[in-house]
This record gives sequence, C-alpha cells and structure tokens, in this order.
Amino acid sequence: MSEKPDFRELVGDDLTPEEELELARVDSLLRSVAGPATEVPSSLTTRVEQIGTATPIWTRRRVLAAVALAATLAALFFAAGRWLDRGFDARASFDMTPGKTVPDASGKIELGRRDESTGNWKMRLVVDGLPHLAGNDYYVLWLARDGEYAGACGTFNVNGRTTVDLTASYDLSEYDAWVITRVGEDSPWLLSAET
Repeated sequence: MSEKPDFRELVGDDLTPEEELELARVDSLLRSVAGPATEVPSSLTTRVEQIGTATPIWTRRRVLAAVALAATLAALFFAAGRWLDRGFDARASFDMTPGKTVPDASGKIELGRRDESTGNWKMRLVVDGLPHLAGNDYYVLWLARDGEYAGACGTFNVNGRTTVDLTASYDLSEYDAWVITRVGEDSPWLLSAET
C-alpha cells in the first residue's frame, strides 16, 4: 500500500475510463471534507445520554398544573351555576307558628311551581330556632288533615337557620295544615301553618 491511499487498491484495475474518472472525483470530494471535531459539544452529549430514558408523563409540575386547572374550572362552573340560578320562584308563602315546646322557633314554607310532567311541587322550607338533632333523629315536614298526619313532604336536620329544598306530589287542596315534628309517633307539632 502507498502512503496516499488509491481507490484502485479497493476496486481493482479493470475499470472503464468513465468509471475511473467518476471514482477519482468522488475520492477527491471525500478527501476534501474536514475531519471529525476534536471535542463533542456538551448539548449533543447530554442528548445522546438521554436516549432510551423515559420521561414520566405526570411530572410534579404537570400534576400541579392539572390541579390548578381543575380548581379554576370548578370555580368557574360554580360561579356560572350561581349566576344562571335565578333563585327560587315562590308562588305562595306560609309563615309557621311555633308550638309550646319551641316558642322561639320560626319557619316559613315557600311554594314554587308545580312540574306538570311529574305533578311535583317545588318547596323551600326555612327554619330557625329548632335544636340540632344528634344520631339518627330528624325532623319531618308533614301535610295534615283534620289534626292528623296525612302526607310526609320530607325529612331534614338543622344547624341554626336552615334552608331545605323539597318536593311533594300531593294535591294541596286536600290538606289543611303544614306541620313540622320530630320523627316519632308521639312527637308534638313543633311548627305549623294553615295551607
């Protein structure tokens, strides 16, 4: 082999003159290219080292961003719901009178629209002055007829002034009073109002 490599040593001497000229041109081009860099840039080294390492999808930053986005969306939907809720459209209102056992209690029943497809009346009950009941005890809103319980409208418990949204499907003309009692057959009428 000579000091300067010759492409003929690789391909042999049986070339046509056109092939020999083309190979000489390519050999000259290849020899004119600068040699490899003496130092590899650190950015390239870092990228090569990262090949094959998996980056987790849920990084701490992404989790915090997702939580912040969820909280923002929840606040926006809550605000939109409050803005779109036009409140309770009361058609009639009944002030309740306290019984002897809770003289400082008060209550009010607001009767909303009747849903014609289901027959249910929307009601809003606001009570104040009733004690909070512990355990499995609760209050019941009744419709009464001739001094007797006739139809339960819903159950609830209180913590200070309390507002409860209820529905009932009764024909209200068949009853003569609204009554709030504590659960149990012997409970006195705590609050009442004529219908």
